[in-house]
Amino acid sequence: MDILDWLTLLSYIALNIDIVLQIKRIYHRKSSEDLSLLGMTIRYLAILIIVFKFAAIGDIALIIGQGIAVVTFGTYFALALIYYRRRKK
Repeated sequence: MDILDWLTLLSYIALNIDIVLQIKRIYHRKSSEDLSLLGMTIRYLAILIIVFKFAAIGDIALIIGQGIAVVTFGTYFALALIYYRRRKK
């Protein structure tokens, strides 16, 4: 991997910091009331499509970076769904 690949990975990590902070916020508040589940669904599907595109291209830095996004956003989305279901009970 060259310097641009490493910078790409660092950029993905930086972009995911916000998601990690949102996960913390939802967990501590025990609520996902102010989130749009439709918007999150659309975003998660887009993240998955992009990861498949990067896999087709074969760029390891992009695959790893987008893989990080799949895991962090997937966690965020799952937590939002858990608290949404609890609210509906």
